[in-house]
Amino acid sequence: MRYSKTAKEIEKARRRALRQEMRDKRHSLTPDEVQRLSQAVHATLLAHPYLQAERTIASYMSFAGEIGTQSINQALKERGHELCLPVISETEKGLMDFFTYDQEEDLIANRYQILEPQVIEANYVAPEEMEVVLVPLVAFSLKGDRIGMGGGYYDRLLKKISLNCLTIGLAYDFQCCNDINSQSWDMPLDEVITPTQHHVFTKKY
Repeated sequence: MRYSKTAKEIEKARRRALRQEMRDKRHSLTPDEVQRLSQAVHATLLAHPYLQAERTIASYMSFAGEIGTQSINQALKERGHELCLPVISETEKGLMDFFTYDQEEDLIANRYQILEPQVIEANYVAPEEMEVVLVPLVAFSLKGDRIGMGGGYYDRLLKKISLNCLTIGLAYDFQCCNDINSQSWDMPLDEVITPTQHHVFTKKY
């Protein structure tokens, strides 16, 4: 869809407002609420039929009130999945690479204070090797559209993965927003798991 400059600016402002609204709602949750709601998402994810066999999974380290991923990352590793986490490029805007790691204690905080694995060439996982990508998000629609933080990191990544790779967003129920105007660069999700729902938009298994 093509927009005039004015319409583009209106859409950017609308997305900024939506991001702020969702951040405020996340920050209003107590630690106990985050833990309880995250546990519900984790239970659904661990029971996912596609994850009953060992997979190569790209995950992330949650922050700023997102659905917690530390315990789910540990559980996936304990179940034999090959788990990798992103390392944000310090030289190229909007790019990140993924690396496996042994223990959470091996992770290092980046400039945003998000934990990352060490950059070890032997631990690199190429996008085409990924079988599942767990995706953070700010908002999603019931068509699978996603709004992220605005840096474009995941839109770029999702353009590189194989067509068979399963993309799963992890979110709170209040992050469902059906007036998302999808842009040409936005990459839709196959599924989203919330504390009360498992939305499947594209069946891949």
